[in-house]
Amino acid sequence: MKNSIADSILAEPPKDTPRFKPWGFDLATLARWTPWAAKSFWAILDQGLISGSNFLAGIVLARWLSPAQYGAYGVAFEFFLLLSLFHLALVLEPQRVFASSHYPDCLREYLVVLLRIQGVFTVAVIIILGITVWLIHFLVRQDGLTGALIGMTLAAPFVQFLGLARGAFYVEMAPQYAAKGAAVYCSVVLASLYFVHRLNLVSPFFALLLMGVGALASSSFLFILLKPTLRLRVSRPTWRKVGEQHWEYGKWVLAGLGVNLIFGDIYYALVTSFSGLAATGQLKALFNFSLPVAQTFTALSGLFLPYSAGVCQKDGPAALRRVMLKIAGLLGTVAVAYWILLILFSKSVIRSLYGTHYSELAALIPWLAAASLPLNLAAVPTIALRAMRSSVSVFHVYCTSSAIALLVGVPATRAFGLRGALVSMILSNLAALIVAVVLLRRELHNSSVART
Repeated sequence: MKNSIADSILAEPPKDTPRFKPWGFDLATLARWTPWAAKSFWAILDQGLISGSNFLAGIVLARWLSPAQYGAYGVAFEFFLLLSLFHLALVLEPQRVFASSHYPDCLREYLVVLLRIQGVFTVAVIIILGITVWLIHFLVRQDGLTGALIGMTLAAPFVQFLGLARGAFYVEMAPQYAAKGAAVYCSVVLASLYFVHRLNLVSPFFALLLMGVGALASSSFLFILLKPTLRLRVSRPTWRKVGEQHWEYGKWVLAGLGVNLIFGDIYYALVTSFSGLAATGQLKALFNFSLPVAQTFTALSGLFLPYSAGVCQKDGPAALRRVMLKIAGLLGTVAVAYWILLILFSKSVIRSLYGTHYSELAALIPWLAAASLPLNLAAVPTIALRAMRSSVSVFHVYCTSSAIALLVGVPATRAFGLRGALVSMILSNLAALIVAVVLLRRELHNSSVART
């Protein structure tokens, strides 16, 4: 794997290398971090193009479709997101862990094995979705919903192949190519929606089908760049071995995602039950401010995970610890800067986004920052735990956070409304951070002992 640029960040310059530190900055260190800044930019752009195009598609469809049709689109899209959790847990995240740690010298052959596994996965998904569509067609008898689910069934395999192709470039520390593929996806989806609208063919079926068309165009572009080796040598990975590795790692990721799915939106249900829909609207408007930093951390985590896995396998826990400290400094600086700026300009930001609505939320922004910052920082130890293949530890982190959200969130929200929910979030996210750090220290210690 081409880690030369990334490795240069960890390397110390020779002792006789002159250092020039204007205003206290070490220009040699700054120069070593510049490649990472560029990679981080491309990773964030990649995430932004994919998420942004889906967001814009949802906005324009809300304008073009009837409420019933848009509801059918929303149900099918949420079903697709649920299906994506299995693909993320069993294929995509293990790819970023094992590619750089187990198969750095045969990445393209490993990718071909994943493509074969993905083919089997796709056949299973199509069969399951086909049966689901058939049952819904005869039991629910909603033509718009049936068409939306058929469109999702046709689009899902291509979207999943796109995720696999993007992940391959992250493993090779080349997110700029993934961003180019995301640009192709964004362009095709939005342009296709425009032409379908001009032809008066807009429907939930076409809306979801066009996502598949965009994913097909983007993944084809990326796989041409990847040039996967189609002939496997005998000594290289087999689909059985790779499948076992992915399952052993991914089953705990899937369990953690399931826990987070059940309890992740618990505050909406609690606030609605105890304080009404108006308070729920305030909570939703407030949570929107946490999305930019969350999306940024998601993009950067996809970049840092394969590199951290490679460092852990190659150089051991001591090197991984150094990498985590550097990542913590970077992500912590980003998160703290974001929340400080948002707190300072909260009134003007709320006014520009929501007009005269929700002006009272300015006083709650510091509470949201206190609740979100521990969760943002918890990304660092969870990246390390994933890199060490301790996905069960990440599952324990999810369980701890969810348990406190349930045990504290119910009485706190009932007694104090929206502020009680935020206090519960502070405690649950802080507990997640503490548990993640403790488990990481334990894993690093056990790994160090095992190496001696």
